[in-house]
Amino acid sequence: MFGFELLALPFWAGFLFIGIYIRMLKFVKGSTSTLICTLTEKQTITDANYLFVFTSRATNDQVKFVKVNAFDISTNKERWNEFAIVVNDYFANYHESWWKYEIYEQTSSTNLNPAGLGLLETGLMFLDDNTNMSFTQYSQDVKFTMYDAS
Repeated sequence: MFGFELLALPFWAGFLFIGIYIRMLKFVKGSTSTLICTLTEKQTITDANYLFVFTSRATNDQVKFVKVNAFDISTNKERWNEFAIVVNDYFANYHESWWKYEIYEQTSSTNLNPAGLGLLETGLMFLDDNTNMSFTQYSQDVKFTMYDAS
């Protein structure tokens, strides 16, 4: 009654659809991570401040903070915006997990409520615990005993 037709697409075709929505960040605990995004191109407020809202995909916990325009360390703000994020300042109490992020423009330097603000960018962030793993290699002497079958 119902039929499904499979299309023969190149292996990379699926990535085109994913790449449209997902922007990926990686924050490593115990470090200062660089967040590079394109906010100015959608911005409607001159010299806007930015509200960052991170929502854990596992627990729905939210981390919110504001970076004022002066903290944008980009050398070419018309093309990209760049912020240095001290990860433990905001994520010290959270374990390794995936987070959704949203960045809003605003005039306030203290408001943490995104209601009514202009959304500039969304994407995913992976919070890395930076657990240093070490491997132990053991070596042992192997002795073979051969018997004469005659």
